[in-house]
Amino acid sequence: MAVEYSSINSIITGFDKMLNLSSVGAPPQVPTLLILSGVPRRSGLSPTKISSRIIARKSEAGLPIGTLPSGSANPEEIMWSIVVEEIVKALQQEAVISVAIPAGITLTAAGASAAGPVTVMGSTIMYSKGYGVIQ
Repeated sequence: MAVEYSSINSIITGFDKMLNLSSVGAPPQVPTLLILSGVPRRSGLSPTKISSRIIARKSEAGLPIGTLPSGSANPEEIMWSIVVEEIVKALQQEAVISVAIPAGITLTAAGASAAGPVTVMGSTIMYSKGYGVIQ
């Protein structure tokens, strides 16, 4: 259906169709064991690495890389470094990562009583909320 630009309803319908992302699908699930074993090996966010990769790709857009013909530092590259540093700082210091911990997680506990050692086996019965830190 074409958008009729003289009709506000047609324009709104067009925006609704553009913003409907339900057909895109969800990201693939990452297996828990892979998260547990792989994530600790990640290096974390590095503003220097990120801005270096952005600056290195400037040539793809036909933009000059490196110092200016006058020999002075390229202010655009300096600005990219500042922007990336501020974004990473905001993510690390202001982002909130909440996780939902489902009920039914198996647990085992050990203890002692007057009769001797006690072993408890069971599962959680309530949903829990956890927090994480982005690095």
